[in-house]
Amino acid sequence: MIVYEVNLEVNETIFKEYINWLKPHINELLAIEGFIKADLLFDRFNETKEVRKITVAYYLTDYAAYDNYVNNYAAKLREDALRRFNGQFNSSRRVLELEGTYSL
Repeated sequence: MIVYEVNLEVNETIFKEYINWLKPHINELLAIEGFIKADLLFDRFNETKEVRKITVAYYLTDYAAYDNYVNNYAAKLREDALRRFNGQFNSSRRVLELEGTYSL
C-alpha cells in the first residue's frame, strides 16, 4: 500500500473557504481507481494566527495507482486549487510505502 501525503499551509484568511473546497476535492481523488481512503489531519500545534497547517494522507493500492493519478489527473486537479487560491497556500507532497500497521 502507498500513502500519498499532501502537506498544506493555508492562509487563515481563506481557511474556511479552502476547507469547503478541499473536502469535495478529496472525494474526487477517492473516485479515481486505486484510491482506498483519505485522512484529513489538522496540525494544531504548529499553526500560527496567519497560517493553518493541514495534511491529507491518501491511501492507494500500489505505485501503479499513484502513477495513473499523476499521469492522468494530477495536473487538472492541482490547477483548480491554484486558480482559486493562488498565492494563498503552499503545498508539498511525499509518497510513502506502508511497511506495517500496529495497534493494541
